Amino acid sequence: MELPEGVTWTQDEDSVEVSVAVPDDVTRADLRVRTEADMLAMQLRSSDGNWRPVLTGHLRHEVERESCCWAIEKSRTGRSVVMQLEKKEARPWDALLRASVQGSILEELRRDQVIVDAGASTSESMVCGRCGALVKSSRMDAHS
Repeated sequence: MELPEGVTWTQDEDSVEVSVAVPDDVTRADLRVRTEADMLAMQLRSSDGNWRPVLTGHLRHEVERESCCWAIEKSRTGRSVVMQLEKKEARPWDALLRASVQGSILEELRRDQVIVDAGASTSESMVCGRCGALVKSSRMDAHS
C-alpha cells in the first residue's frame, strides 16, 4: 500500500521511524501531530490558516503511546517531521498503515486484513492523506 507523497518509514526490531517532508519554513506551531496506540495523524497549517491532513491512518500494529515522540529535522534534502514510535511487540511490520474499513462488513467480521493483503502486493491502492481511506490510485483525483 502506498503512502502519500513525501512520507517514508523505516523500522528495526523494536521501533518505527516515520518521516514526512515539510516546507522549509514550517515551525512546531504549524504542526499537529497525534499518536495513539493504534493511530497516527499529522496536520499542517496551510498559508490560509486552515489545517490540512498530511498523514492519517490506523497503524499496522500497536505502539507504546507514551514513548512516541517527534521533531523537525533538517537534512540535505530539506526539512521533515520525524516521528519515533516504539513497537508494542518486537516483530517486523509488512506495512505502516492498515486499510480503513470502518463500519464495513469486513470490519464486523474482523477481516479488514483482506484489504491490506490485497493492496500490499501491488501499487494500485494508496491511503488518502485526508480521510485515511484506501483508494485505488487511478481514482484518487475523483476521491479528493
